[in-house]
Amino acid sequence: MIRNRILIVYLLFISISILTGCCINQTVNETELTYGDDLINLVEETMKQEPREENEIQITKAEIVASFEDETKQIVLANIYQMGFIPEEGRFISSSGAMFPVEIQYEIDDKKLVNPLVIYPLDGSEFSSSLKKMSRNNIKWYNQLMESQNSYQRIYNDMIQKLRKEIVENNLDGYIHTKYEIPNYTEDVIFLEELKNEPKGNIAIVKEEAYFRAKNEIGKVNWPHYEGILFNEATGIAVEAIFDEFPK
Repeated sequence: MIRNRILIVYLLFISISILTGCCINQTVNETELTYGDDLINLVEETMKQEPREENEIQITKAEIVASFEDETKQIVLANIYQMGFIPEEGRFISSSGAMFPVEIQYEIDDKKLVNPLVIYPLDGSEFSSSLKKMSRNNIKWYNQLMESQNSYQRIYNDMIQKLRKEIVENNLDGYIHTKYEIPNYTEDVIFLEELKNEPKGNIAIVKEEAYFRAKNEIGKVNWPHYEGILFNEATGIAVEAIFDEFPK
């Protein structure tokens, strides 16, 4: 479910970016600057999304690919990951998501980075060429920016850790559990560990009846699947999900 929503939102997102274009000055000071938590925090704040619903929690993660000066500006190339979660009865519903590379041009004002201009890659057949332009034809940067497109399994646990931090900081009670106490999933359930399509460190918890009903549909319907919970062992957070693997 999360992966499907990320794909849908991403396609909508980059289609909008056609209007913004990707026109970039090719003159670059190749001296790459060091960057750390301060720059990551700045980029995450720049790319932060406003909640789409009243109680939605928006999580943004940035991975810096490169940071360098270009004339009077500081250029940051980064991969951005966004997920939205809605709390409901001790569990979370995945409400939105996107994964995409960006270039952010900051003005330098008394050693501070201000007035960011965000540039997105173009859509469709022009995506690769615009990404090469964004990366200044640096193969290493290009490959790292391209990694944003297939990062669900790699970044999911980091996003859930950020979600847990939001829960703790905002005193949201009743949303951190053991795998045996998730509301509505305490009886007649199956624990499915190490599913191939899910990130490591997460367990699918599903109703036994729903699992075997879907399993009996194999070969009879186009997409046999079942609903359940993706439980993150490190944080105790449960997110509603749809599964289509049948290891038992």
